[in-house]
Amino acid sequence: MFFVRNILLLILLVTSLHAAPSNLIIYDAPANMEAAPEYKLEVDGRNVFVYNTRSAAFAYFSFDGKVDVKVTFASQIYDFDIRPKSKNIEGEQYRNQIQFALDKPLNLSVEINKNLKRPLFIFANPLETNVPDKKNNDVLFFEKGKIHTPGEVLIKSDQTVYIEGGAVVRGHFKTNGSKNVKITGRGILDNRLYTKGQFRPIEINQSEHVEVSGIIIAESRHWTCASHASRHVVYDNLKVVSSNDWDDGIDIVGSQHIMVNNCFIQSKDDCIAIKAGTKYFTDFSSEFIVNDVVIQNSVLWNGDWGNALEIGFETRADTIKNITFRNCDIIHAEGPEGTFTIHNGDRAVITNILYEDIRVEDSRGWLIDFRILESVYSKDDQRGKIENVHFKNIFVEGEKYPSSQMLGFNDVYRINRVTLEDFFIHGNKITSIYNGMISIAHIENLEFK
Repeated sequence: MFFVRNILLLILLVTSLHAAPSNLIIYDAPANMEAAPEYKLEVDGRNVFVYNTRSAAFAYFSFDGKVDVKVTFASQIYDFDIRPKSKNIEGEQYRNQIQFALDKPLNLSVEINKNLKRPLFIFANPLETNVPDKKNNDVLFFEKGKIHTPGEVLIKSDQTVYIEGGAVVRGHFKTNGSKNVKITGRGILDNRLYTKGQFRPIEINQSEHVEVSGIIIAESRHWTCASHASRHVVYDNLKVVSSNDWDDGIDIVGSQHIMVNNCFIQSKDDCIAIKAGTKYFTDFSSEFIVNDVVIQNSVLWNGDWGNALEIGFETRADTIKNITFRNCDIIHAEGPEGTFTIHNGDRAVITNILYEDIRVEDSRGWLIDFRILESVYSKDDQRGKIENVHFKNIFVEGEKYPSSQMLGFNDVYRINRVTLEDFFIHGNKITSIYNGMISIAHIENLEFK
């Protein structure tokens, strides 16, 4: 009998472990926060606050295991999309509700009735690890349940800024000449109190070993995260929700050894912009070589201005090299500019550029736009070059069959060695400039594989 009882207890224990609920953390919003009027969100039957911005509604939580998600819309749903489509999230609709399951952290865009002006972004985060001690003197801790208005926060070497889930910070962060800095958490950095071009949400100047991770940045009024003349900067699981003038998502200026991983960027202007030599808002030179930049595992939505993945226009350095864009989903590139763009407006030799395993769901301007040119942003008298660019495993869908252009400046300042390998548009493998709808000038060694 003792043996049988133990066996039954073991069976009950195994069954209970198998049926254990997910570890789910919901973050309550501060009092008086504006809720999005048309969306309600439930995760495992628990209400999740939906924040409101000009360009989107968004909500966030953290979990492991598996959760059931239910979106309720304020009016009839005729159709919907859950992007990125590569994640294969199967939603079920009943009247004005959509339900689906998640078994891993993802950053998603739920778009109802083809309305791109009011999507719902769902940021399903992994559980946090290594939360800093608020009593540590080197930690600037913004507590949950509050709207903080600190203005400018200057971050020194060896300091951590932590925005707790459920906190909103209306201010901006800057670090100058610092080392070993972290800006992290699950909360929100909101720039809505500022006017166009007044402050950047996060500015990293002449610094080393900086990490920006986990937080959401909303309503950027200038470049959202700019790193100037810096080294070893990591952006991980950063979410940007904005649709304002000059609101580039991540700008990498005269910097080396930069990693952008698992980020979600919705911006009116460039999502990613790699530059050298700009002096907007800075009083020091950033005319340094750009080297070793990786943008990977990220979701991008470029709005009315700018480009999705941009190198340029300001390229005032001798070399911009070793840039990798890998395993990204470009869910929208809405404007007339471009998706994959290199605009070499100054003297740089731009070389060793890789675009690999990228899925484009909606490209409305130029698909590829490579140009060597003198632009309104140019300062150098000498033009540059574009060399050694490789596209591999690129898949483009959408309502429009987009065109491309690759235009050198002349036979001296030209584009050289561009390869399109397994590049598909609407299921068609691109094998020539004709079926790729590519205009060319002053280019040599353009190869299709």
